[in-house]
Amino acid sequence: MRGAHRCPRKIRKASKKGGVITSVLPHTERRFVYKLVVAGEGGVGKTTLIIRYCEGVFKHDTRTTVGVGFASKEVKLRGEAIKLQIWDFGGEERFRFILPAYCKGANAAILAFDTTRFQSVKNLPEWVEIIRKNAGNIPIVVVGTKTDLEDKRTVKREEGETFSKMNKLEGYYDVSSKTGLNVDTVFARVAELAYDQAKKAKG
Repeated sequence: MRGAHRCPRKIRKASKKGGVITSVLPHTERRFVYKLVVAGEGGVGKTTLIIRYCEGVFKHDTRTTVGVGFASKEVKLRGEAIKLQIWDFGGEERFRFILPAYCKGANAAILAFDTTRFQSVKNLPEWVEIIRKNAGNIPIVVVGTKTDLEDKRTVKREEGETFSKMNKLEGYYDVSSKTGLNVDTVFARVAELAYDQAKKAKG
């Protein structure tokens, strides 16, 4: 992952290969930091999803993530200041060997597939295994991307819901980085799951 440069509006943005996006909530005292991983096959729209969440914009021309990308955002959750560290996993097979190390210490995960590409669903079990083996029993939420391309959709909502239930995950959401459908909802849900699990672990 290469270094970042400063951008206006308190956002540090990624370099061409991976990189960093930092969205800052001003005047908040940082109290909790949670590591989230976003995983799935290459080209399913993980980076676009993260940019939509962090910057509130849709970018259709994002480059393939080389290895691992990083972003962060500060939010308010139940009156607490929360910093989300969001790790964007490159989906290509050649990057698999580095992912276990980046799973370590994760508090929750988003598992993404492309609703217009059935093959991306078939490979979901491999991603669940990578996360479970290296991050333990953390909460995982499944999302189906590109749902605005309704005429090209090949994977139904019910299939995503069934996969989540069969693998005892934390639910499924249709999302669209273009329209913003459920983007904030998904990250808010994952943050809540990470927060609750951390509280439970502390007793």
